[in-house]
Amino acid sequence: MPAVKTHTADLASQLVDAAGRILATDGAAALTLRRLAQTASTSTMAVYTLFGDKQGLLAAMYREGYRRLGAAMASAAEGVEDPLEAMVRYGRAYRAAALANPHLYDLMFGRPVPAFTPDEDAKQVADATFQPLVAGVQRCLDAGAFVGDDAERIAFHLWAVSHGMVSLELAGHLTADADKAYEESLVLSSWPFLNL
Repeated sequence: MPAVKTHTADLASQLVDAAGRILATDGAAALTLRRLAQTASTSTMAVYTLFGDKQGLLAAMYREGYRRLGAAMASAAEGVEDPLEAMVRYGRAYRAAALANPHLYDLMFGRPVPAFTPDEDAKQVADATFQPLVAGVQRCLDAGAFVGDDAERIAFHLWAVSHGMVSLELAGHLTADADKAYEESLVLSSWPFLNL
């Protein structure tokens, strides 16, 4: 297969995914720009042109993982009038996005490359993914479905439970019915805030 010569957004996305798979499968030491170019059947120059260096590649992977998560979260509850149903959909969207991008998830939330630190732009992209959940909690508070006075604190609690369950699932620790376990976690994590 000939090397790809164009430096397109599609190529960048393909390279991000290929890099994530290398990182997840073979570890940080195996992720080099040369190996990435070979894996993606493109030129090393194309990789350097798109990302600059390995840190640039890692930052692009981090941003893209959060961009995908953010897109899933932002669209999860469109048109849903019941605020509690919207919260369930946010939880499901979080898990679906993580399971669709496990090769990026560890870089987003873990430290598979100890030398990598997200820059401010990447951190802003990550922080933005949290906002639909905060808005969803505020909707529940405004509707009287949740009790409390701090939407961000409640959202952080719900996010942490979802993150924990997804992390367990991706690590292979939910060997029983993962769907059922996750759905139960959504209910149980919101229980302290429900206005019963």
